[in-house]
Amino acid sequence: MTPGDSGRTTRDSHDGDSLVLGLDVGGSSVKHLLASAFSSLDEPPTPLARGRDATPKAAPVEGLVSIAESVRGERTLERVVLSIPGLVDEADGVVVRSANIPALDGRPLGAELGAVLGVPVDVINDGHAAAVAEASWGAGAGADDVFVLALGTGIAGAHVVQGGVVPGAHGSAGELGHITIEPDGDPCSCGRRGCLETVIGAPALRRAWHALGGTGGPEGLLAAAADGVPVAEAIVERASSALAEALLTLCALVDPGCIVIGGGLAQEPHHLVTLAAGTVRERATFHRVPPIVPATLGGWAGANGAVLTALRRQRALV
Repeated sequence: MTPGDSGRTTRDSHDGDSLVLGLDVGGSSVKHLLASAFSSLDEPPTPLARGRDATPKAAPVEGLVSIAESVRGERTLERVVLSIPGLVDEADGVVVRSANIPALDGRPLGAELGAVLGVPVDVINDGHAAAVAEASWGAGAGADDVFVLALGTGIAGAHVVQGGVVPGAHGSAGELGHITIEPDGDPCSCGRRGCLETVIGAPALRRAWHALGGTGGPEGLLAAAADGVPVAEAIVERASSALAEALLTLCALVDPGCIVIGGGLAQEPHHLVTLAAGTVRERATFHRVPPIVPATLGGWAGANGAVLTALRRQRALV
């Protein structure tokens, strides 16, 4: 665990008077990053406070207010941005639905927290926050057009152009996990069959691994494949092949300048990412295949994205 992952970090004596706070609210923990409102937009700021707290599921609004007040102390807070899992109406700061924190469903979280804290509070989707951070401060830095994909229990994606997420007409763009890969494949949570998620999502990999006698979760599967265990190699090859097909479709439809792949299934040694990238290059015909790279910000991408959003929105007021 890196310093600051548990409890509060030591506060910098040169904090300044104007601060922004990013809160990345997950199903089990809330990560916080506090930074100067005058931080550069070109690179991650040196955090003035960094840490995590348990997610206050029973009384989320009161708990998030408590976290924010504890982190800022006596200092002046200019803006807070919350990164929330689920469907978010970012324009109005409303959590439409959050499967991990149902007590937030329908809550105008931005207005409620803002009224107590006395500062503007914005609410954004956690996938969008992580994507913006990776595109601007992480593996996609330097590219104007980046597609960020997160491989985990589900498959989330976001298209970031010139630093901002392109959400689509109805806010649902980027759902690469629900591209059909195997028309007669397993049922998907979306109601269709054979989506990418049913092949490469963490639950799908776990089922396939256990069905062939493996033990443990996807991490164990990936480790076994890296060690040359034949049954594990076969599962990972199928998964990486499916991912490659989805990425080829992405290249054909979106033509991104860079593809960044993160999430729990894309951690070092990046076996799935490396295999899929190689397969994409082998199968490409007319496609312009961009760099396909692993994410670099890890579990703090969402908090970084919240801080970056806070800096940009606060800067726009000056």
